[in-house]
Amino acid sequence: MKFLSNEVRVGILAILALALSFWGYQFIRGKNVLKLANTYYVEYRNVSMLKISTPVTINGVDVGFVSAITPVQEKNNVLVTLTLDKGVVIPKSTIAEIRAEGFMGGKSVTLSYTTPCSGPDCAKTGDFIQGRVLGMVGSMVSPGEMSVYMEIIKNGLQQTLDTLNQQLLSKDAQGPLAESLRDLQGALANLEGATGHLNGLLANSSGDIQGSLKNLRSVSQNIETSNAKISSLIANAEQFSRQLDQVNLQKTMAELDQTLAGLKTAVQTADKTFSGINTVVADIQNGKGSLGKLLQDDGLYEDLGGLSSRADSLISDFQDRPYRYMPLKSRLKVKRFDKLDAKEAGKTPEGAN
Repeated sequence: MKFLSNEVRVGILAILALALSFWGYQFIRGKNVLKLANTYYVEYRNVSMLKISTPVTINGVDVGFVSAITPVQEKNNVLVTLTLDKGVVIPKSTIAEIRAEGFMGGKSVTLSYTTPCSGPDCAKTGDFIQGRVLGMVGSMVSPGEMSVYMEIIKNGLQQTLDTLNQQLLSKDAQGPLAESLRDLQGALANLEGATGHLNGLLANSSGDIQGSLKNLRSVSQNIETSNAKISSLIANAEQFSRQLDQVNLQKTMAELDQTLAGLKTAVQTADKTFSGINTVVADIQNGKGSLGKLLQDDGLYEDLGGLSSRADSLISDFQDRPYRYMPLKSRLKVKRFDKLDAKEAGKTPEGAN
């Protein structure tokens, strides 16, 4: 090795690295290139998410793997390549079954056959074998076990039904459920009788029903024949309705115009009234008229005040001494009453003499 140049050494190492990489990649895929193997082909309609490197087993023993999955568009199927160990021999009648490994979706390929092979009965490398895809139940239970389980379930159901029949449907059965079932049987019997009676009524009335249907058909035909007239009548009704709406609208507009005219007249009258009021107020402010003089002339106001005061005194005296005024007396009698009142009061009133 000491006579080899560095370039040769690097080349040898590169070749070894490539070989190891190729072997490692194939080994990760499940294929050992250093180990002899046989190759078989299987055609499936659907591989159910089968993947490369999926193990191939016989009776639970790993004997190979799936090395390739190739769609064949011409046949509308999938070609699966199985690589088995060199020492594994399988019959030509072997069936490669794709099974579900569990509820998570894992798959495996199981090789099934009835008897081992020898000589020409064995499949050779490169041969095609049969394929089959099993569902979840078929993957977990074999057909023989399924028959046993179904027989057990059948016997159990038969016993259960016999017990229910005896406990619920016999004449001596007791309990709310048994009574409900008997009531249900009676209701069904009544329903059957009612159905029979209804069938009899329908049979007897079939002629009347047919006559009614014939009359209905005749009415329908008449309606269809008169369809154009009905359409014309509807169009006329719509036109009349529009005209009526227009007439009502014109009448409403005329009434509205009259109302507006009356409102305008009332507004004009109110303006005239307010103008007269303004004139009266102006005259009062200028001292015109009795009310104006009353508001503007202070002397007249004072005279009215004095007159009001004297009237108030007269009313008070009339209330206190009505005999002085009623019935009507002469002035001498009035003075005499004043003197008497003064004596009673202990003083002489002013102007008595």
